[in-house]
Amino acid sequence: MLKRSVVIASLTIGSLSLANQSAHALSWTWSLVDTNGQTSSGTFTTNGTSYQTGTTYTITGITGTSNINATGKTIAAINGGGSNLLQWDGTNSSPIITKITNSSGIAWNNTDGSYVNIYYNGSGFSAVNISYTWYSGSDPGITSSTLTPVASTPVPFEFSPEQGFILGIPLFLGLRKLKKKRA
Repeated sequence: MLKRSVVIASLTIGSLSLANQSAHALSWTWSLVDTNGQTSSGTFTTNGTSYQTGTTYTITGITGTSNINATGKTIAAINGGGSNLLQWDGTNSSPIITKITNSSGIAWNNTDGSYVNIYYNGSGFSAVNISYTWYSGSDPGITSSTLTPVASTPVPFEFSPEQGFILGIPLFLGLRKLKKKRA
């Protein structure tokens, strides 16, 4: 009887702790200035659990305003055409460091349907120095950029109703057996 009680208690505690787990996301503020003196800025959200120099992070979200060769375009989402990878040099004035893949670095769509890609010419990781836009006749260079860590943001652990049902089956069966033994 003690063994079954321990199993049931373990399943219950395990199910509750699984439901309370959380993944992590990192937030970064960013800004850049192009050769025309126009600025763009916002926030990147990346994978990861801590800010570390030289670690490669995948950008999973973006917000902000894009002013590269335009005025005040609201950023809508990351564009899958870019590598959308970044690194941080460990300082609060780190440049935006990305890796180019298929001629694309960090890419995003604006709410008006336009597209921006910031990158550099070269291999490996380096600071962005060029932009490409679908909405301009010329593509300005980037004269400066900054990337600053904000804070670690917990993301709630989510599981589907099916996963909850599967976790609940052993608990339900264990409680039924315990009830029958007590009766």
